[in-house]
Amino acid sequence: MQLITHRCAWKPLHIIPLGDIQWAGSGHYTASLTALRSHIARGLAYAAAGDQVFWILTGDYIDFTSPSNRARLNAADLYDTAIDILDGTALSLNQELFDLALKPLKGFPIAALEGHHFRQLTTGATSDMELCKLLGATFLGTSALIRFRFVSKRGAESTAVLWAHHGVGNGQTGYYPVMRLEKVAADWEGVDVFIIGHTCKNAIELRNKIRPRWDVRSGPDLVHRKVLLVGAGGFSKSYVENARQGNVPRGGYAEKGMMSATVLGAPIIHIVPQRYRLGGIERHELIITAEA
Repeated sequence: MQLITHRCAWKPLHIIPLGDIQWAGSGHYTASLTALRSHIARGLAYAAAGDQVFWILTGDYIDFTSPSNRARLNAADLYDTAIDILDGTALSLNQELFDLALKPLKGFPIAALEGHHFRQLTTGATSDMELCKLLGATFLGTSALIRFRFVSKRGAESTAVLWAHHGVGNGQTGYYPVMRLEKVAADWEGVDVFIIGHTCKNAIELRNKIRPRWDVRSGPDLVHRKVLLVGAGGFSKSYVENARQGNVPRGGYAEKGMMSATVLGAPIIHIVPQRYRLGGIERHELIITAEA
């Protein structure tokens, strides 16, 4: 697990998930460029208004080999030339996705998780890592804790912590990411936002964490803290009219499996620092919300 800190100014920050694009090439029907570009435009609008933007990429950027596909290819003992062709194909998908949609992200703070669909290159790197090079992003690997440290010009300081993972499992219900994260959140203290991708479900739930305080002058009390559980959504289409595989009328993975159609897009997490006075004492807090 990677632990990183991102320093923020004392003004609104928008954490924007982006993953499960599963780009298979411009001639393929599965990924929605329209929804992807619209989501990116939302983030760019926040930046244009003077707010801070942080992109968290949640994996499965190109629709290349899954873990089982990689195992089969490795067992096939392919010729070097065939391996080189596969490497080149994965890198060309990266470049195409970057050119058609992701290029506007370059220059922003970006951190990217490893998904399930990627190419293990002969260089030892992966296609996910190479996409990070194109974007200038920090590669997080399997999972990460990201601390957002807000510091004002007057020295006020507050922090928020995000726990991020690509996700696992095969839940078809809209609340599956939340259900999975409820179990994870029970194990972690000091985390404000938990986020996973993988299922392409756009889900948001607030949970309440409670702890007792025994050493206060007025007597013991209870402190309540909100925790956000977030499913990172996705941009891979479920059912597409006139879908074909070659010349054969044939749907994709979701259609073949009679899966529920997903809502394209992703939520956005907002963190707004506030400074106020209570009982003559200046206090600071972060207001954390999310919207689909």
